[in-house]
Amino acid sequence: MSGQILMIGGPTAVGKTALSIRLAQAFDGEVVNADAYQIYRGMDIGTAKATLAERDGVVHHLLDVVDPGTPFSVAQFKQAAQTAIAEIQVRGKLPIVVGGTGFYMNALRLDLPLGGQAPPSAYREQLQAELASHDEQWLWAQLNAVDPEAAENIPPANSRRVIRALEVMRTTGVKFSQQPESKPAYDALILGLTTERKVLYERINARVDMMVQAGLIPEVKQVLASAGPDAQALKAIGYKELLPYLQGEATLAQAVELIQKNSRHYAKRQLTYFKHQMPTHWFDLVGHPETYQELLTLVSNWREMEE
Repeated sequence: MSGQILMIGGPTAVGKTALSIRLAQAFDGEVVNADAYQIYRGMDIGTAKATLAERDGVVHHLLDVVDPGTPFSVAQFKQAAQTAIAEIQVRGKLPIVVGGTGFYMNALRLDLPLGGQAPPSAYREQLQAELASHDEQWLWAQLNAVDPEAAENIPPANSRRVIRALEVMRTTGVKFSQQPESKPAYDALILGLTTERKVLYERINARVDMMVQAGLIPEVKQVLASAGPDAQALKAIGYKELLPYLQGEATLAQAVELIQKNSRHYAKRQLTYFKHQMPTHWFDLVGHPETYQELLTLVSNWREMEE
């Protein structure tokens, strides 16, 4: 693996999709999705998946890959993304990896060993027993107590990664967040989009309202009917919060408010991850659209450096 890839990350509702399409048109690129839930078919509204019209003729990869009832791991994402990037490079085009799932993007950028490649340990069995004796939140609290930076980037519901972080720490004696960084597998230029927090939170709240108006509830009903309540896909923000409403255990207003709240918290975690885990060049195109020219110059100069 080698060659240039452009990466666009940052929090939800900040304009990553629009920028990726704009840059794909400017630099003869193709987009590779790096959102953990846009890979699912039928999950369009709640994941803010670009419509065909919005894609404006730009080729997109890793959208609508599997049905919502099918689990899809970061290891599978990395392999599929590597294949897509290689095919894009063969065509002489620029791969543009875009999404808000920072761990997926870093796993790709650094070619991190994932999945079954990690040998089992006695620590893992012990941690799995602790999880069974307590719950996901309790286990996450153990990680947060010893390595809050790692915990900030791993949601409590992702118990597999929580266990992995604690296992690595107990095995090596080094915090998971301070593990030595792998050598990048690509020449990656990483652009991060952000904006003033109050503005970002207003955009998030408005986007959730628009999603509901656009038909999010029927979409969640369809995913629930086809995949079942325990599907990995229904752990996505915007979907899991509506399940109590559909079961008559919460009002729609309560569900929408919770989606907005969880989306804001997720945006904060996204910003933290990109700031601390990836060498990111930050731009505020919402508050300062004129800085697009600066961004354009940065990408142009980087492209000229390709051998």
